[in-house]
Amino acid sequence: MKRTFSLFYVVAGIAALLLLALLFFVVATILAYRPAPQEVIYSKLQPRRCLPNKISITSWNIGYCGLGKAADFFFDGGEQVRSSMQDVLKNLEHIRSFLQADTATFLLLQEVDVNSKRSYGINERDSIADSRHSQHFFAYNYKAWFVPIPVFHPIGRVASGLATFGRCAPYHVMRYAYPNSTPYPQSIFLLKRCFLVCRYTTQNGRDLTLINTHNSAYDSGRQRADEMEMLRDFAVEEYESGNYVIVGGDWNQTPPGYENQAGTKQYTPHAIDADLFPKGWQWVYDRAAETMRFTNRPYVEGESLTSVVDFFLVSPNVTVVSATVNSLGFEHSDHNPVTATFVLK
Repeated sequence: MKRTFSLFYVVAGIAALLLLALLFFVVATILAYRPAPQEVIYSKLQPRRCLPNKISITSWNIGYCGLGKAADFFFDGGEQVRSSMQDVLKNLEHIRSFLQADTATFLLLQEVDVNSKRSYGINERDSIADSRHSQHFFAYNYKAWFVPIPVFHPIGRVASGLATFGRCAPYHVMRYAYPNSTPYPQSIFLLKRCFLVCRYTTQNGRDLTLINTHNSAYDSGRQRADEMEMLRDFAVEEYESGNYVIVGGDWNQTPPGYENQAGTKQYTPHAIDADLFPKGWQWVYDRAAETMRFTNRPYVEGESLTSVVDFFLVSPNVTVVSATVNSLGFEHSDHNPVTATFVLK
């Protein structure tokens, strides 16, 4: 009899756990973020010709202010799930100080948290905004009610995305969803990649199509290729319509011609095909410095693996003046900011 009762409790316990797991997945599925293929963020009927022909842009993946020099990350082969609140606040303060002193016309930021457990609910977008870059627009690319990994120390709630800041106002801003081939149920908890498009009217009456992108890192199938094909088709069509096109961000890939193909078991940036875009398009990056450090271990200069995954792509009617990595030693993010200057022909 005693053995029968013991077996009953074991079976009942397993059944209860299975029921809780099922309930969790039902709730997570109901609350899952399902962005439309295109979403208008902002629209103004009367565009103003405010953009000069010479502009500068800084692109920076700020690592949700949680991936400073001492941090590693479990998904990349490290151990840490999140940094302390003290470290997040310290990183945010230094990142904000750098950006508020930046004289660039535009800031393209990635991994900007607005309400995530990993960054203690801090709205980093609003914290970074300042009077010099008063125009700012945001698009989610990661929005999950609860991310359940790792099991005993889960990531929890995530609300994060792309933010474009500027010194003048666009007349139209739209989020474009990248193709997503992640199977269910993983798709509930993983990123919904996108690019954020801001349109500005230049003084000569033509448009600048400014694209902020953050591409897939861990894909081993078609997703990365599908994203790049979509981005190419969109950018080329914009250029053929007479617009200037500049794309910047964290590509999670290396530009054509870049030779250092460092990587780990978890993540190796693939090289972009040099023939993906038509002749005349230019890949713009600083060949003297690298922009990203791998987070499989805390950063140690001269020992940690690094690469170039943050850069720009410009259409043939844009002249490149300069491109410089701001070498900050990965002190407060696992990426260094990149600043480039362009002339719109």
